[in-house]
Amino acid sequence: MTEAKPVSSLSHRNLIMNAVKVLCVAAAVAMIAISITVYGASATGLLIMLLFTIIYIQLPGMLIAKAAGLDRTHMSTTLAAGLFAGWSMELIIYFIADMMHSNILLYVIGPVMSAVYLWMIIKDRTADPFRGFRFSRLSMALCIFMAVTLLYCLLDTQYQHLAPAISEYTYMNPDKAYHLGLVVSLAHDYPLQSPWISGRFINYHIFGEMLFSIPVRLFGLEADFVVLSFGPLMTAYSVGVSLYSFFREMMDRKERAGIYCLVLILSNIYITRNIRSSIAFKFILENDNSAGYGIAATLVTIVLFRKWYESFLDNNRDQWLQGFLCILFIMLTTGIKGPMGAVMIGGLWGTFMLGIILRKMPLRSFLPLAFFTAGFLLIYLTVLGSKGQTNGGGNSIIAFATISNIAFWKEPLIAALKAVGIPYSLRLLAVLAVFVLFFLTVYFVPFCIGYVRELFLVLSGRKQYEPARVLVYAECAVGFIAMFILNYSGHSQIYFGLVTVFLAPAVAYWFIEDMEERKKVSKGAGVWLGITAAYMAVCLVITTATLGQFLIKHCQSAVEATDPSQEHNLYLSISNKEYEAMTWIDANTEEDALLATDRYYSVSLDEYSVADRWDNRFFLYPVYANRFCYIAGSGYNLPAKEWHVRKEMIETNAELYDPDNEDRGDLARELDVDYIVVSKRFTDAADLTNEDYSRCFSNDDVDIYKVAE
Repeated sequence: MTEAKPVSSLSHRNLIMNAVKVLCVAAAVAMIAISITVYGASATGLLIMLLFTIIYIQLPGMLIAKAAGLDRTHMSTTLAAGLFAGWSMELIIYFIADMMHSNILLYVIGPVMSAVYLWMIIKDRTADPFRGFRFSRLSMALCIFMAVTLLYCLLDTQYQHLAPAISEYTYMNPDKAYHLGLVVSLAHDYPLQSPWISGRFINYHIFGEMLFSIPVRLFGLEADFVVLSFGPLMTAYSVGVSLYSFFREMMDRKERAGIYCLVLILSNIYITRNIRSSIAFKFILENDNSAGYGIAATLVTIVLFRKWYESFLDNNRDQWLQGFLCILFIMLTTGIKGPMGAVMIGGLWGTFMLGIILRKMPLRSFLPLAFFTAGFLLIYLTVLGSKGQTNGGGNSIIAFATISNIAFWKEPLIAALKAVGIPYSLRLLAVLAVFVLFFLTVYFVPFCIGYVRELFLVLSGRKQYEPARVLVYAECAVGFIAMFILNYSGHSQIYFGLVTVFLAPAVAYWFIEDMEERKKVSKGAGVWLGITAAYMAVCLVITTATLGQFLIKHCQSAVEATDPSQEHNLYLSISNKEYEAMTWIDANTEEDALLATDRYYSVSLDEYSVADRWDNRFFLYPVYANRFCYIAGSGYNLPAKEWHVRKEMIETNAELYDPDNEDRGDLARELDVDYIVVSKRFTDAADLTNEDYSRCFSNDDVDIYKVAE
């Protein structure tokens, strides 16, 4: 009788890894279930958005990626490239449909292309991007990374935003409400008309909002559901698959791609605003101002650039469509987040110029570079900067190092340096050094050493010139310098730096991989590797602890959001009664109706300043009513230097609410205002009824008056 062999340690390891992967999948399903059962996300709406993403974006994009030869890459790259190819296609169709004044193309082209793609992979099984896929081969680190990413994406969006119909008070991030208004406006028409100031056009980074406006337009979904309930799922998917594809394609140790992604999210990069959270994750994973989609598009563009350049050198037929996709992806990145597109094109110029100077790239490279630049300028100068439009830009273009004002440690550090008599110039250097340390956390040492070392080796000719890698280095430099020098509205120069932050890990990992190879032949390299590993391990423990604090804090906030007895901040919430009034407007007024509202502040009145545009940014009424407003949210549309325009509008608007103003009806008609919305949560509102104002709706929180024609 043969003795039974003991179960190997490898089998135990595989069993544990598969169990962890199953738990991650179960956690993701549970998080989505909580969104539906606890926070009121529509299951039907999520299904519609899932089908929209697959049929209108992902599958058509994969058809385009297949035509460009990208189906011969790793599955993650096929998915990521397909996602953004489909995204680009939908935006092109959006503009064509808008010129035709018909939605027929928006309805038809996505399903037709999906059907063609499915027919092709059924006909030819070798074309299936999922061929050979096995759950057991899936990276455990990738599963953990995706589960944590999804949680992070949900915490400050869906898990803070209870559906207004089931909640007494619903928290609303003013930034999110602003973008909901853009979605609603774009669902009606383009160019983008301000949903808050009648007759004004505005420019913004709107390609994320434009994509979401399509299902709002075609299927009648509510903008708050699309952005706050489905948006986190889209963010987790797009950022997750793009980041994994980036590491899978750009690193030598491809089997570590999942670990690289996981270490990145545990490293809690860019801790500046406070010790418990990362402003980088706020903008990327909470996806404030569509920054998450911008980073994902940037990563995919770099991967595509690498594929294109290989085809370009080989002069094969794939170079043409891949080059065209590069142009589209640069345009898409710019339209999603302008500063990130600027970093991309700046990095491309640096990469091509250095390559030509070093005679590592052919002179014919200038022609595609010209096309890449033309694509960037087309979007930057039209969509983001059309004549006659406005945004909320600052008063100047150059402002050195104002970005460091977001650092919670800046003032005490400067005070300590002053106390010991450190000169001003040295204090600036100290602030810069500490900022970079917090800016890159885990990656500080390997990034700095790896960057300088790589630059020296390439310039000295001791290392091969790889344009895709050089592009990463160039974008890191452009993003970091632009963040410190340029001055966009608010802290928008952060978006330049975010490119550096999310590319820095690649530089650090390249350095580590290089040291691992050199360790085989050099003991000195082993010492450097040990020092680097020890540094990263210590930093990772610290930053993971701070990330844990963040998760605990926001999980507590998410639970508190479900407490029906808790009234949220008066200026950062909408009541159930207000929502009821907005629902009435949506159902009972003309689609092009213009509302006047007295709810235009996002701070208490004792802190309110008419000259500060950040105090004038409340957009909840137009968002939930799906209507345009005369005054609400005027702050974001007007640059700070135009505060007097805002003041005049606010004073004029106040006359509409003055019961002693007998001419208020004439003023309303002059302004084309159709309805007067009175928010009784904020003011002791008098009865405004007269021959020009007839009350058509009233509850405890809101009165609505119709203006006589």
